[in-house]
Amino acid sequence: MQGRTPGQGPGQADITATIDRVLLGRRSQFAGQPAAWKLLCEAAHVATLEEPARTAFVERVAEQRGADIALRLRLKADALRADALEACGA
Repeated sequence: MQGRTPGQGPGQADITATIDRVLLGRRSQFAGQPAAWKLLCEAAHVATLEEPARTAFVERVAEQRGADIALRLRLKADALRADALEACGA
């Protein structure tokens, strides 16, 4: 894996690449569902951000679109990130 030295967990580049592969693999499952695909893509974007940026992004969503949407986005992003970390061997 790129972006890390021996003994460290996966780097940000590893996480992002894994999430990108997941999106590409799931694209066909969202045919005809543009709203669901948009939500997944936004959650994937959030999942690829470092923690301070993730929090800021979700807070901005809460201010602009409401707390329920922000919470749903954060939970989906956290799940995608956790899956990516597991797939990277963390």
